[in-house]
Amino acid sequence: MDQIKPLPIGAQHYILMLIPRLIRDIEELGLPHIIRTSSFTEREVTTLYFEFVSINRVLPTEPEHIAPGLWPHLIYCVQVMTEMVNSASMEELAQAREQAIRKFLPHARQTVEKEYQDQCREGAVDLHLAGVLRQDSSPDHSRELCMEAIRLEREQRIESVRGLSTAHLDAHSACIVEAAKAYVEQAQADPPEDFGLLDLVVRLLDLLRLVHVLETSPSAQAAIPADFSVDNIVLGIGNALYRRELGLRFTQVKAPRP
Repeated sequence: MDQIKPLPIGAQHYILMLIPRLIRDIEELGLPHIIRTSSFTEREVTTLYFEFVSINRVLPTEPEHIAPGLWPHLIYCVQVMTEMVNSASMEELAQAREQAIRKFLPHARQTVEKEYQDQCREGAVDLHLAGVLRQDSSPDHSRELCMEAIRLEREQRIESVRGLSTAHLDAHSACIVEAAKAYVEQAQADPPEDFGLLDLVVRLLDLLRLVHVLETSPSAQAAIPADFSVDNIVLGIGNALYRRELGLRFTQVKAPRP
């Protein structure tokens, strides 16, 4: 009989953070709305909701206090709850991606131009950057320009998050953030074919660093948007790192835009 692969400790902490948040999302959406918009029947939604609430009430706060055999059921719980609150179609996500590219394009060109000009002043000519800036404004070129700007920002953000401290975080958040930092270092040593996950994790870590700086300054606390809470950011990091491993197709837990 095949042995169940043990969950990474970061994923365990993420599940324990995610369960109460998903219950809150379900309550905010309302059971009638979920019944109307999901594939679950009224009886299923009601029964499952009360089961999840009951589990959450008795769930230990530390992963080591949870029996190994219980983790598959907890994964099932977050999968079902995620499906309940899932309201984004693939078409909507594709449209949002294209809108984001168009919105980001002016900033991308400015970023790449600044980097190119800085290098020229230092006596270095980057032929790749020059080529990107001289191309036409076709959709393919727009994407290449955006990707080049993202690469430059990635390098800057990675340097800023290397010294990110987790001393101010609770146990769940600290474990998830340390796992994310380890992932970034590993990706630096062995670059992935697709940088999408790395870029998202790095941006959220950098955002977490910024929010912590603002929170330590009383005069700046009022400037922090409500969605930019430490818990929201850490949940976004956990979702990026573990949603595939946990079988989460999409989660409505909102990670603030970095």
